[in-house]
Amino acid sequence: MNQADTKQRSIFGRIHPIRLASVAALALVIGSIAILASPGESYAIEAEGTCGKKYVAGGDHYPAGHEVSQDERYPNHMLDDHVATYGYCLFNTSANDTTSSTFITGGQLATTWNLRPDFITLTLGGENTTIVNLITSCFDKVKDHDFSGANTCAAQVNANQTAYTNLYNNLITILQQYKMIMAGRPHLIVAVTGYPNPYPRATDVLDEIAQLCLGIPDATISCNVRFAQLPPALTALDNAFKKLNTTIENAVKPFAIGYQNRFQFVNPYDKFKDHVMKMEITLKLDQVCHFCGTQAQYIDSHTSTQNLGSDDPYFVAGSDGTKSPDYLFPGPLINPPVVIQQKSQKTVGMGVHLNDDGGKCMADVIWEWDTPEPGVTPLKWKLGVPEQPNSDICQ
Repeated sequence: MNQADTKQRSIFGRIHPIRLASVAALALVIGSIAILASPGESYAIEAEGTCGKKYVAGGDHYPAGHEVSQDERYPNHMLDDHVATYGYCLFNTSANDTTSSTFITGGQLATTWNLRPDFITLTLGGENTTIVNLITSCFDKVKDHDFSGANTCAAQVNANQTAYTNLYNNLITILQQYKMIMAGRPHLIVAVTGYPNPYPRATDVLDEIAQLCLGIPDATISCNVRFAQLPPALTALDNAFKKLNTTIENAVKPFAIGYQNRFQFVNPYDKFKDHVMKMEITLKLDQVCHFCGTQAQYIDSHTSTQNLGSDDPYFVAGSDGTKSPDYLFPGPLINPPVVIQQKSQKTVGMGVHLNDDGGKCMADVIWEWDTPEPGVTPLKWKLGVPEQPNSDICQ
């Protein structure tokens, strides 16, 4: 049976006592509202689980689960670990590369209307124009050890107020639509998430940088000069992610106030601090010539490896960085002089998409989010779930 047949039977089953003329008039009004309030085209989507209540997950690559299997996505963790027990099924409308504009025009918003949800999660904004550079071009520069370029890239994102304003305005439009859905769904809860910062924090890499550069004694000084540029770049990236989250929070805030906290901003930033991407860097002086051109000439090599990121990352490892470390050269204090004839680097583990553990953490953060209501009042209580609060998550 298709969705239209199911919906038709459902409506007539509930309003059997009402005269046919009233039914027709009601249907006309509902249809008119849907046309006015649902921009874009909707698209067919299948439910995961048995539907007593409907959980709709919308947004970008986070709920869509880029580079992971279906059961590793955070909406599936929400379903399997939490809401399925209470009769929910999952409709995941999300898609990679979704921006706040294409969410409105590309079908996700209209589909959410048609599904008549009881619970919505929305993760949106990280792939908006310019903001997406934080996980694309800026990311590539870090992986290539162009830390000065990464700093400039992040600063440009942070300074582009138009990008953040457009996100804010689009979120307001989306939440106004959700508000209209909520008018007919009095128990609907909407959780709008922020984003974790996948990069290591500036203060957490200092010791590792020192050890990394000490491990290549013939190029320690030039190594330190280059890697001294990394902490400022990480700070700039962190500031941009904080601004992204603040923008989302500010859009949600008036709806939370106006609708008794049925709209919630959920910020996963803190829970991911100890689970940033892996960033294992190996620097190799593969062939170093000492006393070159003399009878005392000899060749040696040096290798140094340090993980500047997390040993327990919540992000999928992407491709390795292998750009030649042309910034490595002998220091001026080395006597007799040496010649670095061959050098290389490999940066392993960097990534920006949630892995299975990251998906579970994201779902747990939403489920256990402490709402602004008095005392410890987790979001799950807003859904009528009588579980005790659990702070032992994302460990």
